[in-house]
Amino acid sequence: MRLPTHTNLHGLRMIRRESLIAFLNPSRRDDIVQELVTPKQVARAIDVSESSVKRWCDRGIIASVKTAGGHRRIPIAAVIAYLRETRQPLVAPEVLGLPATSGQTRWVQDRALDALLESLVAGDADRSRQILFDLWLAGKPLPVIFDEVVAPAFARMGQQWACGELEIYRERQACEIMTRVLFEFRLGTPPGNPDLLALGGTIPGDHYVIPTTMVELVLQGAGWNARSLGNSVPFTSLSRAILENRPRLFWLSMSHVETPSELLPGVQSLSEALKSVGGALVIGGNALSPEILSQLPMDHFCTSMQQLVRFADSLKPA
Repeated sequence: MRLPTHTNLHGLRMIRRESLIAFLNPSRRDDIVQELVTPKQVARAIDVSESSVKRWCDRGIIASVKTAGGHRRIPIAAVIAYLRETRQPLVAPEVLGLPATSGQTRWVQDRALDALLESLVAGDADRSRQILFDLWLAGKPLPVIFDEVVAPAFARMGQQWACGELEIYRERQACEIMTRVLFEFRLGTPPGNPDLLALGGTIPGDHYVIPTTMVELVLQGAGWNARSLGNSVPFTSLSRAILENRPRLFWLSMSHVETPSELLPGVQSLSEALKSVGGALVIGGNALSPEILSQLPMDHFCTSMQQLVRFADSLKPA
């Protein structure tokens, strides 16, 4: 990986752009590594001395690594974890590649939801990022942000589109903005336990990327080695992924069912594959009626990201 050797915002953006290309391509998802910054950059971002940052690293308060040349570097995820835990003011977030006003506005849930909806519809990427990062840096868990702000915002957009009040390009544009924000959340989330493998994706014909990406992020934040296999993946290929990788947890995000007649046999094949490797199947999404749900073999159905985390925690070894 390239390491920024000094405070170079253009360099950070170039690294982030290359990482985003990998993030959007499931076949290259494992190429992503955590972005690293220098103690000087962290010191500038939170307005403390560089020696203080180095001392915190020595004490293990902020995780850090050493380059081959012996220089100290700090993962962005470690910086964000420190900020969220200590509520340390973020004076110059742009030094870390974050929105320039991140961490400087305190939001209540309803106001954040309304503001995010307005920003997404307007195509204001910077404002959308700021709102979500403010919530995150203030200590709001990602499952809560997704359940109480992001999901309701997109639900309202869907209602507006259905009523002819929103052009489809605005909804698509909002999805692009959210995809990029989720990518930045991922870079700021520490990697999970390699021994706790969780895989998942969407079923054939379901092209919604955001829900399965949010699941991946939530599980990673809960300590899992979570990897989304992407959207609209054939059931045969999902079964092969289970047999080859032997995940402890497998999720299916269902926002759209294109061929209902293929759903039950497809899910049954996944359930059988998981039984053979000792894994659990969790399903979520708003595309399933109670009648269909009652027929699907699964270990758990989740109606929220917070519920997903509780179920995933129950699968961890004691």
